[in-house]
Parts: sequence; C-alpha cells; structure tokens
Amino acid sequence: MAVRRLASTESADEPKLHADPHLALRRIKDVVARDLPEKVRRLHPRPMPDRQAEAYEDAHFKLAQGGAGAALKMLHHIRTVSVHPSLDTAEADAAFVEASARLSAVFEILGSVAEWGERALVFVEHRRMQHRFVELARARFGLPRVDLINGDTPISQRQAIVNRFQRHLDGEGQFDLLVLGPKAAGTGLTLTAATHVIHLSRWWNPAVEEQCNDRVHRLGQTRPVTIHVPMAIHPGYREGSFDCLLHGLMHRKRQLAASALWPMGDTQADVGELTRLLDGAAKHEGADSVRGAVTAMFARDGLEAPIWEQDGSIRVS
Repeated sequence: MAVRRLASTESADEPKLHADPHLALRRIKDVVARDLPEKVRRLHPRPMPDRQAEAYEDAHFKLAQGGAGAALKMLHHIRTVSVHPSLDTAEADAAFVEASARLSAVFEILGSVAEWGERALVFVEHRRMQHRFVELARARFGLPRVDLINGDTPISQRQAIVNRFQRHLDGEGQFDLLVLGPKAAGTGLTLTAATHVIHLSRWWNPAVEEQCNDRVHRLGQTRPVTIHVPMAIHPGYREGSFDCLLHGLMHRKRQLAASALWPMGDTQADVGELTRLLDGAAKHEGADSVRGAVTAMFARDGLEAPIWEQDGSIRVS
C-alpha cells in the first residue's frame, strides 16, 4: 500500500487523493495542527540513591536468574523499582522522596513550575504512588487540594475536576497541579490550563505517552508546552539502566511511526527486547555516571551528543 503524507499545501478532499483505491492518506498532527504552540521534550536524568540502586541490583539479579515465564513479572518489578524502591513504606515524606531519583526530579521540576506560577499534569501509573504523590504534593506546596483522575474516578467527577483545573484559564500566575493515571486519563480530556506534562511513570508504548501529552498540547492551547521525563540512572549499569533502555526503545518506535504507517502499540517483542538488553547490561566504573550514561545512550541511538542545561536537563526535541 502506498502511503502519502498530507503536505501543508494539500487539502484532505482533493480528488486526486481518492483516484487510487490503494492509496492511504496519513494525517500527521504536526502538519494538520500547524497553529499549535511549540512543544519541547526534556529529559531529567538523576543518579539512583543507594537504597534504590540496591533494590535495582536485586531486581536485576532475579531477572537474570528467572526463566522465560518469569521475565515479564520481573520486568515489571524493575519498572516499579525504577520509580521507587519501596512504595509500601510508611516513612516520612522527605525520606520517601529522597529514596527515588525520579521522584526527586519531579519535585525539582514542580518547584520551578511553582516559581513561574504555571500549572502541570503529573502522570503516575502505580495506584499506591498516585495517592502518596497527592499527599506529598499537597504538603510540599501548601495546596488546599490536589485532584486525582484514575480508573476509579466516576465520569461526573472527572468533568468536575477538569472544570476546576481549567478555571485557571481565567487568571494567570497561580500554581496548580493535577495527578492522572495514563491509561484512564490519557484520552478524552482537555486540560489546556497546564503548560507542563511530567511522566513519573512510563509505559513502553509511545502512543500512550503522546495521548497523555495531547491533553495539554491541543486546540485551545496558546502557550508553549514542555514535556518532562525524569530518569533514574544506576551508577553501575549506567546506559544499561532500565530507564535508558526504555527511552531507546521508545525513540526507535517513534522513528518507525514517523517514517511509515507503523503502529506504536505494545508488542511481545518489546518485552523480549527489554529483557534481552537488561540481561546483557554490564557494569561500569568511573565518575559522573549520569553524564556518561546519557552520552552513551545518545550515541547508541544514533543521536548527537546531548547539550546539558544548567538545571541538569536535556532538550530532546
């Protein structure tokens, strides 16, 4: 089947596009919605604290020792540990945040968003983390309430939460945030009062992530949007850390989707590839493991060397 992109000078109802029954018209958002403001992606890599690194090592060892049937279970365990080493702990807020590289990065990002008087969406997959994060954010920023939309949120309540958040469009300078589950809240919501999207959790399907981003970067948005991706880097495995391998997989899937009519959905091959890459990851010694890991990750993905910002982030688009 021939695939044709919709160019800026073409119209979807031009007769010539329907002359060939084997011709498929592919509508690209970046072309069709040309009036949308800029969308920037930033990576925020951070070194795993000792406790998280130890939990990751244990999960990595169990993945290597398990059989084929245990691979998916242990892969999910490594994903969870890369978010936080112990979600069920009842420790104090500060210690809980400091135990996670990703969580620490998220609160640094939100601190900047609060200083700018802007608003953010934070996507969190794990249910326990969703509820803990709401309480952490309320306490950290002194907010009277932080709403959550996940699979348990009734339809009527979802719209009330959206309306409450969107009220910020009537006035500038007030910080706020909204916590959402990526599967339950990744479609059908308009949340253009936010200008920042933070992915505390990531699935290996870029389409799910783009649907989450589109809650903010859509018609009605008048300001630039920034997508933030915190990353946890193991000091030994470095570019072989789960977050680096996952980012590489998503980069390759996005490239395939951009160059052809190619689905970005979940496949069993993704599980196999991530498991294989994790199993083959070797430890390294040396200083500045984060910068070394990210530089090696970019080289592995065929990208130019990263340019670091003062806040430790990297612009990737």
